[in-house]
Amino acid sequence: MRKLSPFAKGGSRGIFKRQFCAIFPVNRRKNYIPLFLLPFLVLQAINAFAVTPQKKEFRGIWIATINNIDWPSSPGMSVAAQKQELKELIERIEQLNLNVVIFQIRPASDAFYPSETEPWSYFLTGKQGKAPSTDFDPLGYAIELCHSKGMELHAWFNPFRVRNVGYYKLDPSSFAARNPQFTLEYDHKLFLDPGFPQVRTNVIKVIMEVVRKYNIDAIHFDDYFYPYPVNGKKFPDLKSFHQYGKYYYPKKLNDWRRENINLFISSLHDSIKAVKPALKLGISPFGVWRNKSDDPDGSPGVKGTTSYDDLYADVVKWLANDWIDYIVPQLYWEQGNRFGDFKIMTKWWNDHSFGKPLYLGQALYKSTGADKTFINPNEITEQISILRKFENVGGFALYSASHLARLSATALNELKSHLSITKTEIGINTDNEAIARQIPAQVPSPPLRDRIFMADKKSITDTINLVFQPLIDKNIPVPEQFSVIKIHKGRTILWKTQPSIPAPDLKFSVLIFEKVKDGGYRLKEINKTETNQTVILRNSAINPSKVLFGIVSVNKNGYQSAFPKLFRIRGRRVIFN
Repeated sequence: MRKLSPFAKGGSRGIFKRQFCAIFPVNRRKNYIPLFLLPFLVLQAINAFAVTPQKKEFRGIWIATINNIDWPSSPGMSVAAQKQELKELIERIEQLNLNVVIFQIRPASDAFYPSETEPWSYFLTGKQGKAPSTDFDPLGYAIELCHSKGMELHAWFNPFRVRNVGYYKLDPSSFAARNPQFTLEYDHKLFLDPGFPQVRTNVIKVIMEVVRKYNIDAIHFDDYFYPYPVNGKKFPDLKSFHQYGKYYYPKKLNDWRRENINLFISSLHDSIKAVKPALKLGISPFGVWRNKSDDPDGSPGVKGTTSYDDLYADVVKWLANDWIDYIVPQLYWEQGNRFGDFKIMTKWWNDHSFGKPLYLGQALYKSTGADKTFINPNEITEQISILRKFENVGGFALYSASHLARLSATALNELKSHLSITKTEIGINTDNEAIARQIPAQVPSPPLRDRIFMADKKSITDTINLVFQPLIDKNIPVPEQFSVIKIHKGRTILWKTQPSIPAPDLKFSVLIFEKVKDGGYRLKEINKTETNQTVILRNSAINPSKVLFGIVSVNKNGYQSAFPKLFRIRGRRVIFN
């Protein structure tokens, strides 16, 4: 309902006079009010002219500890060095006028705090279960730093991950080590199976230890519940499905998985509220709940991964049932992206927040360093301007903290400028069709260059196709029939596409994947060509037998084909990975 201005004709003063006269006797002919009513009149006048204070804008940022993404910079550092790094990171956050730190304290069934239920994290000390050399409590220290600066700290948990890409020995005391029957290997990672009630109960127990012991401001989850699907691989949970599927078995596996996560979230909500009713439970799901092509209530855009269908997280149901206190959908796409245009997705979530606080997750990492894929240098600040125009959007969160130091001076000043002001109430046309007409020509993010992918020899192709999924167009021909010929100055790699004569605007990106000492592969683009061949010079730094080659077709708009099988070269032979 539109609020009347107290200075508008028939505004608050007129309303007050009519209401007052209806309750108290007023001599209308002499137009006076008895003196004993003056104190009441003063209070009413104050209420009539009072301005409702504007809600504080949520300005969050994630500090990721998995794989040492943000902090600490490497496992096994001295406590003094770790404390100094965290102090400097939070001071940088404060200087940008951000006010919520989302701190990952359980990245992989481990702990960044002294716990009775979980072992110390490998990413902290370099060995799971090994305590810091002093009585260092990273969570307690982070809370102290944040609260001293007027910032909230939200404790971020990953519920079911046991071990991410890469191998390290689990501590014998860990729940996963003691209960291997509840674990599953998938995509070279290890997970707890959410289908076992014992697993869900244990995770809630772990979280409630933190709820009881620490003065945190919220419990926070990101998008990881069931793992992201990998083409051609099924999550191997048929044992728990057979044992606990009940009437879902055998035909409703997807519904049963969603119900497992529903039970987990609802039970956790009830547990938290029973101990600390004011403590918030927040979720940062994948940015698309469902596609409109699958559900009329879903969001528009080219069909891709969804929270509901692929991660089995029905966040809309959680909102509707009052199981969560706020939501931060990860809108990690740029304006105009055909899978999830930022403005259109903002509109969708604005209309589907069920009255709960809504903040939007933004991909700061796509504006910096090796991961820089946003073409528009002002993408992040323009997104902040957009989200501030939607009535139900109360702020944003940036992923992630270490990227603040990697912003260019220009980008950092632009961000500071936007964070020096708060949300303004400006009208906006939020009609979907009108928004769609405002979208510029679709220009996707370019491929990720000079980036390390944590995968092994068997999983690298699947991993990069999953990461590059927003750029892949199935209608673009995939290079195939690779061959090698030796020439005087080196080797020539040749390939074909179907049709054999590609579109005139088609180019080819030649990439290599170099094995990294500590695990994974580093991606580099070594050539972009309009012909179906590339030359590897004899005296170049590239050893064809030591790297993996990947060649993709790229159209004029920047979309690309899927990656074919990666390969090495030995002499004139092409050896597929």
